[in-house]
Amino acid sequence: MSARPGSECAPVYAWRVLGLPVVLLCMVLFAGAAAANVFVADRRAYRPADQPLLRSVGIVVNAGRQVGSAFLVGECHAVTTFHSAFFRDARATSSEEPIGVPNGVPNGVPDDVPHRGHALAFHIGPDPERPGVFRHRSVARVVDFGNYHPAAPRGMTGDWAILQLDDCLGREYGFLPTLRPTSADYLPQGPLMTISFPYSGGKRVGVAVEEGCRARDSGPVIGLIAVDCAFEAGMSGGPVLEKQGDGQWRVVGIMQLRFSPVKRVLPAFEYRHRNQMVHAVAFFRALERVLAQRAGRPH
Repeated sequence: MSARPGSECAPVYAWRVLGLPVVLLCMVLFAGAAAANVFVADRRAYRPADQPLLRSVGIVVNAGRQVGSAFLVGECHAVTTFHSAFFRDARATSSEEPIGVPNGVPNGVPDDVPHRGHALAFHIGPDPERPGVFRHRSVARVVDFGNYHPAAPRGMTGDWAILQLDDCLGREYGFLPTLRPTSADYLPQGPLMTISFPYSGGKRVGVAVEEGCRARDSGPVIGLIAVDCAFEAGMSGGPVLEKQGDGQWRVVGIMQLRFSPVKRVLPAFEYRHRNQMVHAVAFFRALERVLAQRAGRPH
């Protein structure tokens, strides 16, 4: 069993910021846990995580605190956001350069620069009776990540990270199917579902689920989608699934951030308060490559 660390409040992010655009965006990304963007009504409900889809979602923990949600995408792999995976490690080097060293940490580069091999913890299987307690945990190591930078739209599409688990928890909890992007218009048309562990739910059992929200707009670059799904701190890295014509749900993106978060429920969707997901088109090829490499190894 593992307890849910630090879920009573939003984490403090130790980023070195060099420029006003990054400062503003960090405020957008990581405003306090009490602030949330909810439109019309909060349709999220806490459900037992004992059924397909719901049981494949957990949290990521770094430095003893929850830093976001994450979901299983294979027997031994999970996906979350870059900013969740590299909590306390991310540094904005300039307003134009991506953060991180994709192929490891060469000599002369500080160890806190995001890199492959960075380790954190993945917790899954919330106890049905004890809030904040999870049945299983595994060391999770970053094996790939996007060219993330929060000060530019294209850099924001790199807000994803693929984790390899030391313990292949997907064999017990199952994993979520990801929709293969097939169109130049990546705006999801069907009903959406989010599954996550908001910080505000740290004293509640189960997992937060919203069904029936919608994608509202795409852009300003391919890979960013505005949605009217409720969003607050702790949900970053959780999956966004779309209901397909055959009734099945497939992952179409990752919950990323909320713009200009407010405490009140908004009477209608407002673009300036939009919540945003990173579409699967941003990370699908990398995910296929990682899973294919795993499939080629002896078990």
